[in-house]
Amino acid sequence: MIRTVIYCRCSTEEESQKEALKQQVIEAKDSVKENGWMLVDEYIESKSGTTAEKRKEYKRLFDDLQSDKFDVVLIKSQDRLMRNTKDWYLFVDRLVTNGKRLYMYMERKFYTTDDALITGIKAILAEEYSKDLSKKINNAHRSRQRRGESFILPSGTYGYEKLPDKSIAIVEEEAKVIRLMFHLCQSMGCGRIASVLASEGYRDRKGRLFHEEAVRRIIRNPIRCGTVVQNKRHFDFQLKQELKVPEEEWIVHKGAVPAIVSEDTWQKANKAMDERAGTYRTKNSRTKMAAGKYELSGKIHCGLCGGNYYRTYRSRFKDHAQIIEWKCRNYLRYGRNDSMKARPQMRKAPKIDGKGCDNIHLEEQKLFVLLEGACDTYYQNYGIDCMQLQDKAVSVLKEVLVKKEPPEKIRALKTKIQRQADLRQKLLDKLLDGIISDEDYKSKKAEFDEILQNLKAELEICQQTEHNHNEAEQRMHKIAKRLADDIIRKAVLSEMLGNIESMEVFEDHLMLRFYMGPTLEIPLDNEFAYASRKEAERERIIAYMRENPSITAKEIAEIEHISLTAANYRIRKLRQQGRIYFNGSGGHGKWTVSNVTK
Repeated sequence: MIRTVIYCRCSTEEESQKEALKQQVIEAKDSVKENGWMLVDEYIESKSGTTAEKRKEYKRLFDDLQSDKFDVVLIKSQDRLMRNTKDWYLFVDRLVTNGKRLYMYMERKFYTTDDALITGIKAILAEEYSKDLSKKINNAHRSRQRRGESFILPSGTYGYEKLPDKSIAIVEEEAKVIRLMFHLCQSMGCGRIASVLASEGYRDRKGRLFHEEAVRRIIRNPIRCGTVVQNKRHFDFQLKQELKVPEEEWIVHKGAVPAIVSEDTWQKANKAMDERAGTYRTKNSRTKMAAGKYELSGKIHCGLCGGNYYRTYRSRFKDHAQIIEWKCRNYLRYGRNDSMKARPQMRKAPKIDGKGCDNIHLEEQKLFVLLEGACDTYYQNYGIDCMQLQDKAVSVLKEVLVKKEPPEKIRALKTKIQRQADLRQKLLDKLLDGIISDEDYKSKKAEFDEILQNLKAELEICQQTEHNHNEAEQRMHKIAKRLADDIIRKAVLSEMLGNIESMEVFEDHLMLRFYMGPTLEIPLDNEFAYASRKEAERERIIAYMRENPSITAKEIAEIEHISLTAANYRIRKLRQQGRIYFNGSGGHGKWTVSNVTK
């Protein structure tokens, strides 16, 4: 029987689209039954088809194309799978390469290589349709924003509610708490304000304590003084990402909603926050606020849930070294959502379904090494050569430190010294032969000795300079090496970090956005993914068992530099997966590695 999977998608999560998606799933299942096939899996999601970004089910299907899980992929029509020409051809290439087939039940036909041209044209038309639709929607949004016809008020906007007639009203009980926040902000930071609110028993709409970030968002948002700011962000169809709009293009409506605090109060509170945050510095005609306690503070954001990344510490078991990691705020508060990625025995945060985050952690040392590699790409855009900077610094230092006397001068001094010694010997011979008197000898000898002593002193200085030159050359070599390995590298990295506006973290890549310059994408290897790293550790254990079937958990722990408990845990996981078996009992026997893959 032909093994089949279905892929169903709708563009949005609106109620009408949800019903359409349910109907699409029913139609797909009916088509599987009608063809007499066997349904083995379903890939269903509510996401835009213009890109594969953030489409988890599509990515899962794309990866499964390389497995032996199914034979046929069933979809409604081509545009349900993809509206991007490049991604369409990538999907078809992997589909054909792995011997899979694609069935479109609306047309009641399989995709064949003969259809490559027509389906390619369809993909181009679908992409152009999406592009045109995106432009129309963006223009319609901006027109409504300029006219100020209606304002979208998120349901969770604290202090306000939207009435049935679409007007916006103040929730007075919540407004009292907001006014207290603005009053305290004159002399307190957001963390202390949150503590005061907690001690006074104030809670948000869902009965939760106010966190520091929630207080900061409330005070920063000008809606509390009646001002609505729109068009701050724009989704770029070509780049497939949301971009910040220049401040001069923002659409500002003052007095658009009832004010909870006066504009003067709002400005004073925000000015106080700015003063506490640090001084401003200007670069490339853009104003940036000074960084927090660390170079990356406030810059790393989760690409999955939107939360900030916080700097944390842990101690490594094998050598008790301190490891610095950046972790998503929602992971630290609520743990992970995916039960396969969670470790219940290690959980410290309360598990609340839908509140956690499954994104990766970033080990700071490895992250800096990764960012160093991106420095060259970043500075190439500005025509800056780091090696040229290093060579210039070394040449300047060499002029200051290395002063070498010419070798000809040393040879000339040695010749003069030898000549003076010869003259003194001849003077002695004349004394012995009775040619000169004792008085003349003493007078001339004193003159020769003084000249000889001066020449020897000058030679000693030159030789010392030569020795110092050799030491200076060695010193310059060390300085050049340190410049290359440490100082220049750190200076360039520090400069690049200062120019980073934000860093979005995804499971397989980072997106760096700079104050000035293009967006930079950096791929991540498996070292950053917890699941991939743990799988690599288990693969090493399997390799040990293949090489030595009698190996013990204690020996594995010593090889891996881990505790015996950790080694037993990894072995237990491999046994649960059916990847290894132990033939024997009482601690005597051998390991057998099965052919089952993970």
